[in-house]
Parts: sequence; C-alpha cells; structure tokens
Amino acid sequence: MFFIRSVTDTLPCTSKNLQLQFMTRLSLPIFTGSKIEGEGSLSITVALVDTLTRQIVASGKESLMKIEIVVLEGDFESGEDDDWTAQEFNNNIVKEREGKKPLISGDVFVALIDGIGTVGELSFTDNSSWTRSRKFRLGARTEDGCFNGIRVREAKSESFVVKDHRGECEFMIGFS
Repeated sequence: MFFIRSVTDTLPCTSKNLQLQFMTRLSLPIFTGSKIEGEGSLSITVALVDTLTRQIVASGKESLMKIEIVVLEGDFESGEDDDWTAQEFNNNIVKEREGKKPLISGDVFVALIDGIGTVGELSFTDNSSWTRSRKFRLGARTEDGCFNGIRVREAKSESFVVKDHRGECEFMIGFS
C-alpha cells in the first residue's frame, strides 16, 4: 500500500504499533549501476507509521531512528493480512553472490527526521536473474527489528527485475 501524507497528517506515536513504509513507488526499469529512484525521478522516501492510526510518527525518539535498506527476495509474500515476523523478513534478505561485491552500494543507512527518511545514492551491483524468483524487493528495517523494545515492522517495496546495464541501451532504443 502506497500513499502520500501531508504535514498535517503527522502525529506523535501513542499506540506503539509501528511499521516502516515506502512512500514512493520505484521507477522502473532498474539497471545495475544506475541510481535507484522513485517514480517521476523522485527520491525514495521511507516513513515510520503508526499502524492503528495510519499516521506518520513525527515526534518522539522513534521519529529520529536510523534504518537500513536491504534487498529482499522478489517472491517474499506475507499472506492476506500482509503480516510477517522479523525472522521471516531476515530470512528473505538476499546477499551478494559468492565472490561478488555487495548487492547494493551507496547510502544503505537512512536517518529518519520527523518520521521520514530520504534514501540517498543507491544502486544495484548485480542483476536479479540468479535469484529464485528472478526479482528483488527493497526492504527497510531497524537494526534489530525493534526500537526501545517495541517491534517495528519492516517495509518492503513491490517486486521488480534488475537488468544488467549492458541491456540499458537496447531498452532505450526500443522507446525512441
């Protein structure tokens, strides 16, 4: 679920049911070595949301936490209620192939300010063709899945294919 919240929709956290959420959809296609961006060349933003009120948590210590961007299996699904455990999330993190560079390079850590964080320069170093679903998802998590003992559910993007940059010219020629 993706939605944009205005500044007036931000509240302090009261319920302690917290979840990270990607606020922008990814711009597709994604090629290795190219900056990962949101649709319309927007920056990718992640917000901390109170799951009961669906409001952005804009104050309190939790609104200033540091999160990590990770790569997930493209087929990581969580059922009808879209719920998963921290262990299920961590079990679906994709690591680089043996002998390769880390799968994503750049600013993998993002600081939330008033409950919202902007992902900086980030790019894939390898395509997704070697994974079981041939797709990836981006994920966002706190260091240990919690903040001061409170579970913070991780964010996950829609699934997508990462193509090798050598195919980027062929793709662009097809649209000219």
